[in-house]
Amino acid sequence: MYRSKDKELNHLKRMLSEIFPYCIIKRTPLEGWKVNKKLISPPFKWNKNLIIFENEFLLSEKNVYFRGWFGGESLVYIDGETVGEINPYHREIDLSHFSDGKKHNIKVETVPRGLFGTKEEPIFNESFFIKYDIEFKRALNFVYNVIQVAEETKNNTLSKKLMDLTDEFLSSIHIPRNTEEYLENALDNPAIINEVKSVWNPPKLKQKNSRDNKEIKEKFLTAFSKYKAKIKEIDIPKYGKVFLVGHAHIDYAWLWPIDETKRKINRTFSNAISLSQKYKEFIFTQSSAKMYKDIKETNPILFSKIKQKVKGGQWETIGGMWVESDCNIPSAESLIRQFYYGQKFFEKEFGKKSNVCWLPDVFGFSWILPQILKEANIDYFVTTKLYWNESNEFPYDLCKWRGLDGSEVIYYSFKNLEEGYNGKISAKSVLNTFENFRQKDLTSNILLSFGYGDGGGGPTEEMCENYYALKEIPGIPDIQYSQVGNFVKKLPTKNLPTWDGELYLELHRGTLTSQSRIKILHKKCEDKLREVEILNVLLDKDYQKEIDNLWDTVLYNEFHDILPGSSINEVYERAEKELSFVLKKAKEIEDKITGEKTDRYITIFNPSSFKQKIKFTLDKAFTLELNGKSLKVQKTFDGKFIYYLDETIDPLEFLKLKIKNSKPIFEEGKFKNNPIDFSINEDGTINLYYEDKYEKNLNTLMLYKDIPYYWENWDIDINYKKSGIKLEAENIQTLEEGPLRKVIQITYNIENSTIRQYYIIWKDSKVVEIKNEIDWHMRRSLLKALFPTDILSRIATYDLDIGYIQRPTHKNTNYEKARFEVLGHRWVNLSQYDFGISILNNGKYGHHVDRNTIELSLLKSGIYPDFFADEGKHEFSYAILPSNDVKETIQAADIFNKNIIAFYKDLECKRKIEISPDNFKILALKQTNNNIVLRIAEVVGTSGKLKLNIPFSRKISLTNILEEEKIELKSNEITYFPFKIYTLLIEK
Repeated sequence: MYRSKDKELNHLKRMLSEIFPYCIIKRTPLEGWKVNKKLISPPFKWNKNLIIFENEFLLSEKNVYFRGWFGGESLVYIDGETVGEINPYHREIDLSHFSDGKKHNIKVETVPRGLFGTKEEPIFNESFFIKYDIEFKRALNFVYNVIQVAEETKNNTLSKKLMDLTDEFLSSIHIPRNTEEYLENALDNPAIINEVKSVWNPPKLKQKNSRDNKEIKEKFLTAFSKYKAKIKEIDIPKYGKVFLVGHAHIDYAWLWPIDETKRKINRTFSNAISLSQKYKEFIFTQSSAKMYKDIKETNPILFSKIKQKVKGGQWETIGGMWVESDCNIPSAESLIRQFYYGQKFFEKEFGKKSNVCWLPDVFGFSWILPQILKEANIDYFVTTKLYWNESNEFPYDLCKWRGLDGSEVIYYSFKNLEEGYNGKISAKSVLNTFENFRQKDLTSNILLSFGYGDGGGGPTEEMCENYYALKEIPGIPDIQYSQVGNFVKKLPTKNLPTWDGELYLELHRGTLTSQSRIKILHKKCEDKLREVEILNVLLDKDYQKEIDNLWDTVLYNEFHDILPGSSINEVYERAEKELSFVLKKAKEIEDKITGEKTDRYITIFNPSSFKQKIKFTLDKAFTLELNGKSLKVQKTFDGKFIYYLDETIDPLEFLKLKIKNSKPIFEEGKFKNNPIDFSINEDGTINLYYEDKYEKNLNTLMLYKDIPYYWENWDIDINYKKSGIKLEAENIQTLEEGPLRKVIQITYNIENSTIRQYYIIWKDSKVVEIKNEIDWHMRRSLLKALFPTDILSRIATYDLDIGYIQRPTHKNTNYEKARFEVLGHRWVNLSQYDFGISILNNGKYGHHVDRNTIELSLLKSGIYPDFFADEGKHEFSYAILPSNDVKETIQAADIFNKNIIAFYKDLECKRKIEISPDNFKILALKQTNNNIVLRIAEVVGTSGKLKLNIPFSRKISLTNILEEEKIELKSNEITYFPFKIYTLLIEK
């Protein structure tokens, strides 16, 4: 070959491109557009957040498309029904279905934005019909795909053969070359148009609106028939098989708000329906029950079409989740509800559940997920995200993923390097995805999803046309449309390697901390909905449907670009309002459940899974009595009153305290704490003395420069510690001191930001609470609390909500070096044989233990896509607990997050529930139809006999999280195993 392969291929593409104009037979302007009933014509500049263009047309010819540009993403309606979208990747709408000689109404709804939320110039500048010679166009597309195979194949012999045949064929095709006609064709020649227009003084170009292509077409197709026959004669058998599925990854919010997402869903789903009507083999897969619910509410006609396509097999509902949620921050119960509401919706509306968890873009996966998947009748897990690791390559494309409790699902991932889950049907995507699959010794069946995504859009007609061309070209794997659910059933299940542990993403570590207020609000909503559901059951009320509606809001705000903190400011303005509304409505429901107030009693309730000391706060002072014993009272620094009794209240227990007429006697005197002693240093750190151990300088506040190499609000740079500044207290003040409690305020000022911390120590408690009130106005800053210790341990233990994970404290390997910020829920513990320190929290998730120092990330204020991330006021708490006992830590953390609730009401528990032993966490207690569901999890890591005492039950069955597959219990005992979830259906 005289010149390089790249140059030869470019020559072929340019020869092919000059023939393309001849597949365009005619263009006809579509005039008469109206906006608000006023006649307009292009170019028309507009200035609105959303605009609607209206017109009508009459067509009788087939193979006519509408092409227009209205100034942004557009949804096209014809006769009141959505038929497709207009965006940079979907420029034309096939009108063949409407070429019936009748008049049709057309409406275009446009927003001045691009697919990724960028501003578009709002100008309507194009509107015409374009008639193609489809036979000619498909022949040209076949040749283009041959060139693509020649370019991408690693078989040099095949590549040369394809190029030689194509060169011979295209060289034989002659088109008019007179200057006038060539100039007229320039606008339709994709290979030269940009060059022609880019010169200093470009020629005047005029669109050619009609062509007589009969002679050129006849000669071309005659030569093409011989060319295609020669291509088919190439004796290279197909190898392997790539299963294709149309897909559009639509972020429920990201660089655009949720209202725009709902429009994106309509546009994308309408496009997919149109493609499925035109291409009968085409299959589309789409996750997220919430998106279908949105379509059902906003576009019932489209929803009905989707249901028909699901029934016919061309549309697959996948994932089984309410949305493609984050899988690190939500509690176990939140993840369970994702699948519970998702699978129930799919089954109700489409008659089937999904067997595949589809999470291509989520930022890492907690070790608790496999068990939840199995409980939701899901056996397969598909992602592509671990290919994003910045340091270490995840070793498998196909394996078993073993969860914390031992549950296993099949893990599958496909590696389309440039496009990921937003693939194309092209030689490049097919060949690269097939070649990149590393375990062909196990299977030669590979999956490839295709369609533009993130901002939606989905598959194109060009991709669907490529499908038929590539099936006839040698040198690439066989291709076939398939539902993902059918594809995974073909995967082997034996002799697979096993990954036993979390699926840690070596990227986006900052999403454990970004947008702190949303994470705190979300955590409060999780706790409040759990609490209200429990009260609804124990007090025998019927408000579950109202609570279910609130779960909807919480769950869609768990989407993997909302809760992690990687969306625009508008998303968080809405999320704060919505989650605050959930808390408000939940409180209103709780007030209905608990009834009228009384001036005779205070009823206290323990929402924790574990017994706790009786201590709580009221805004009024009373003399309270329990079984003849008066509670001690101390006035707080902020004008409230704390009550204390040296007794405990059991999990889910109500205790009624009598309000006496006598004036309360306030406790006075110095604070004495028996288990621990402490002192505060001048810099604001605390020293702890416990038994014979002494730990100093705990709670050191460090401020780091936070400049990731790319993903601002997503990432933390591996070298962030080079820039650390230690904060020094400016004021230390004792605000409250009495026999029950002591409170010390520490104030820090950094530039124009203020941190107020309150050390709160209770009588007879080992826990030192650190309450934070922060007014934050820093950019590109990471705030951490450090707890240096003298503990020697090579592992640290981190909470996963229904169990825990142990991670190295050293950096022996690249895997360990990459884990410099990791997930922890309500606690982290570092222990040696005789001593340990646990750090508890009420809404922080980013942790790290570096040798003997525990680190807790507090705030991360990046600048993109929300320049004001974490700007403003924050309130949260964390605590220090000297302990080397995991069980003690678990219980203390749960109590720290679920304090006693006091009601000015006379409440009687209608349904008593007791569980033993005390190594179970109560995840949920809720109504379901006319029965009750109790969900618990073993969280310590032991096995044994679980004993239930539920006097009101008529029958108890063991079920799954979908409340199916019931197994009736023959006794009140269950043999339990470490970290297992147990869902019990209680019939009244």
